[in-house]
Amino acid sequence: MESKATIKRQHILKSAKEFILKNGFNELTLDSVATQAGISKGGLLYHFPNKEALLIGLAQYIFEEFTTLIEDQAKKDPLEKGKWCRALIEVTKKDLEHNSELYVGIIAASMLSPDLLKNMSQIYQFMQNKMDQDGINPVTATIIRLAIDGLYYSELFNIAPLDDKLREKVFQQLINMTK
Repeated sequence: MESKATIKRQHILKSAKEFILKNGFNELTLDSVATQAGISKGGLLYHFPNKEALLIGLAQYIFEEFTTLIEDQAKKDPLEKGKWCRALIEVTKKDLEHNSELYVGIIAASMLSPDLLKNMSQIYQFMQNKMDQDGINPVTATIIRLAIDGLYYSELFNIAPLDDKLREKVFQQLINMTK
């Protein structure tokens, strides 16, 4: 069973995520998260002593959640070959349709924090390892991951982001590459 402190931390992180989705990443402050979570600022500071600590915790929370979604999606796939690549594609597709502002914000914040970047790197390596052992050509798996990175960075930097129709075709082509 999780401790009260762990439950409180999870509540704060979930509240921070909800705040960002509703108000945008640039509006995030410690005060706004405390209000969203329904706790005092002192209560927030007990768990996250500054904004950087909150962002690091939020990145870990989000990437753990993202990884869990990928693992759950892979478990549901009846075809063993390529299931991790397809899971990454499907979860990314849903994310870009619904939460991309949040994930793009976390990616942007990671550029400011070596600790956040280290955490992201570990999760990327975990996914790359799963994809390398996915029964498809490891180069193909890597191309799929890099294409997904490109979709996120296109959104992040607003560099010729794809319209919905073209994005759907790109995702379908990536799925086809896993078979």
